[in-house]
Amino acid sequence: MNNVKGHCVCGAVEILIKEYGNFVYTCHCDNCRRMNAGPVLSVDPGPKENVEFTAGTDKITIYHDEEVERGFCSVCGSTLFWHDPAQNHYCMNAELFDDVIKNAEFGLELFYDMKPDYYTFSGERKKLDRSFKEI
Repeated sequence: MNNVKGHCVCGAVEILIKEYGNFVYTCHCDNCRRMNAGPVLSVDPGPKENVEFTAGTDKITIYHDEEVERGFCSVCGSTLFWHDPAQNHYCMNAELFDDVIKNAEFGLELFYDMKPDYYTFSGERKKLDRSFKEI
């Protein structure tokens, strides 16, 4: 998919993913679950060059979490992204993009060894532990 548009709940922050592979994954790590009240569902647009903030950059608040940045809207609190500056890599909240959630394949679960027992997604997909070994 090309030029996929998305926005936060209040619409203050607008995002354009220039190129995306129609794939959604989830992260079960402690920090993602703590920030989102559950596992985060993300899309991986890859390098920073594939992501353009088309409105509301002044409304993005960055939280520095270990070596990564987590961005959220300062107006409505929507989780926007996870960014690794060292790798020049973004992962975006999948639910910001209507076209993505209509057509995407759910194909990967990260940090599966950190997932609490009280929830499980149906279906089969690749599962990786915190060392990125397949479970």
